[in-house]
Amino acid sequence: MSELMKGVMLLKQDLSEVPAEEALKGKRFYHHLKKAGKPIEVVFFSRDRSKADLEENFTEKHGDWLCVKYGDDIMTKYQSKFEIKTIPVLRVINPAGKMVVLDGKSEVVEKGKADPLGLFAKWEQLCNK
Repeated sequence: MSELMKGVMLLKQDLSEVPAEEALKGKRFYHHLKKAGKPIEVVFFSRDRSKADLEENFTEKHGDWLCVKYGDDIMTKYQSKFEIKTIPVLRVINPAGKMVVLDGKSEVVEKGKADPLGLFAKWEQLCNK
């Protein structure tokens, strides 16, 4: 598992907390991949201005993903490292912490609906280089 999120507590959609190491073992696009047993997880990095805004947005508008808690120092670090300047954005990060796909959102929109497993296979190849 990637060391990127080691020691970070993530929020589940019900706002309970789970250690990232546990949650990251191993939305239609996401569900196709999960159903096929693919090792993928989405971690939501919010740019909300308050904890209450984050929690409302996350619980009402997102899939069954994970979320970095409001105010966690990792937010600033990774927003800079992975060039997150606008939202929404989807980056594909390999287990070593290297960004291998800059614009995953466009790839999902353009290719993910027709062939989610094919797109994921492409991402896996990039992650394993």
